Amino acid sequence: MSSDRLKLELFSDEDGTAELQVSVRAGAFSGESSAWFGMEQLRAFASALTAFPLGEEARRGIVGGTWAFQEPNKLEQVFVAISAYPINTRGGLGVRTRVATRTDRYERPESVNTAEVELKTTYSALARFLAQFALLLDCRAQEAVLLTDETT
Repeated sequence: MSSDRLKLELFSDEDGTAELQVSVRAGAFSGESSAWFGMEQLRAFASALTAFPLGEEARRGIVGGTWAFQEPNKLEQVFVAISAYPINTRGGLGVRTRVATRTDRYERPESVNTAEVELKTTYSALARFLAQFALLLDCRAQEAVLLTDETT
């Protein structure tokens, strides 16, 4: 059995936001990071993952990090990005996860460490993950874990 996985943990705040901690492992590659998201943004992403077939919203995914001071609608640094998409006609899915270290804005951009991996999974494995993710969003679970599916 593969140890490839995506694990999410959520630490919510009273203002409707939450810190999403992400760890991912695929083969020899792994990484972890966190970013703040609005709870509604996370719920919208979870809803997009229920579509069959997965559509453009799931492919756009979620992206979190630090916002640029001069351009309030632009991310200056991405800490977490997760998206999902079909990879074949047999129900195989790819879940791409990117995590990056935080750096001070005065540091060199080259000091950022990143890991970006694609987990190959299926709709049935995604459904199991979504059940856990829903509990996580309702603060009734401590984590949600997406495992790869060997049938992809």
